[in-house]
Amino acid sequence: MTSWKKWTSALLAAGIIVGSGAVWQDNSVQAASVTSKVTASTDVTLKSAGKTLTQKGLLLGGSTWVSLTAVKDVAGGTLTYNAKTKEYALTAANNTMRISLADGEPTLRVNNYYPNVEAKLIKGRLYIPFSAMRDYLGVQGSWNGKTKTLALSKVEQNSVKVKAATVKVSIKNAEVDIQYPQVSGLASDEAEAAINKVLKDEVDTFVADFKKQTAEYGSATADRPYAFESTYVVTYNENGVLGLVTQRYEDYAGAHGMTTRTGHTFALDTGKELSLDDVLQNNKSMRETLGKKVGEQLKARGGYLEGYNGLNKDQDFYVTPTGVVVFFQLYEYTAYAEGFPEFPFTYKELLPKGTEPFSGVTSEK
Repeated sequence: MTSWKKWTSALLAAGIIVGSGAVWQDNSVQAASVTSKVTASTDVTLKSAGKTLTQKGLLLGGSTWVSLTAVKDVAGGTLTYNAKTKEYALTAANNTMRISLADGEPTLRVNNYYPNVEAKLIKGRLYIPFSAMRDYLGVQGSWNGKTKTLALSKVEQNSVKVKAATVKVSIKNAEVDIQYPQVSGLASDEAEAAINKVLKDEVDTFVADFKKQTAEYGSATADRPYAFESTYVVTYNENGVLGLVTQRYEDYAGAHGMTTRTGHTFALDTGKELSLDDVLQNNKSMRETLGKKVGEQLKARGGYLEGYNGLNKDQDFYVTPTGVVVFFQLYEYTAYAEGFPEFPFTYKELLPKGTEPFSGVTSEK
């Protein structure tokens, strides 16, 4: 079994593959959703640059779906198919979305990160929800409910390149696949170096910990190998700010492995890593309100254990094109099977009326 398949199977079995998924829908496209159960699809007209695309979208299951070829036409980038592995790969906006058909049903991942997003194979054509285009491939949309038309366009993103770097680690009977993000193309060499140092130091710390743990646990066996894997996904790249989620998975042949996630939000002009307070523009009352709302939702969920007393000083979060997602680690406040509890809030909810996200935080627009 390949490393990523083993990882996917383990996490799916534990029910902990959780990401932003279809939660984030622009208000303009939310109108395309339906409240009743959908048993049949409705055609959606797709437009880009004022022209009608030959491909049709679908209104299905309460979401707007777009074929992979149409996604490529709008997002640009490259779309390839590997007949041996039965896998499509679409690269755009510093992410590579891969859809595998190896097991019959489509399995979707982004840079080996598994968001809570599914792909559908309908009449021989692959479709993904519009939300996945917006969150990971740099495409925005405007919905016209009267004509059932979705106008798609590329988002104006920062001129920064994010590529995967690797670390080679050789440990007997251990499957190691380490990929972490590094940036290039910034106007400031100092800012670029500062961001890359944070990301490199993070993965180096986890590699050192993995080596220490394997030494303490002793050698793994061929039939019960250890595993250490890391990956990332770009969640935001606009307005002079770069948002990322990095993820690490460790398995020492126990009952199950352990996954850790970290959200990173960087100002590209200075290289500074922004805190939740920075994103909230140091609005103390909003932070308290946010903490209360998160607590209410957290305690209302199944699997809540105990211990929540408000947001942490260094609260885990990440940013998306439409808002902020506050999240907690496995076991932090909930049972393992609940995965990573995530609580999305739109910028409109968090910022004063008329305030643009990250205004005052960065000079690069």
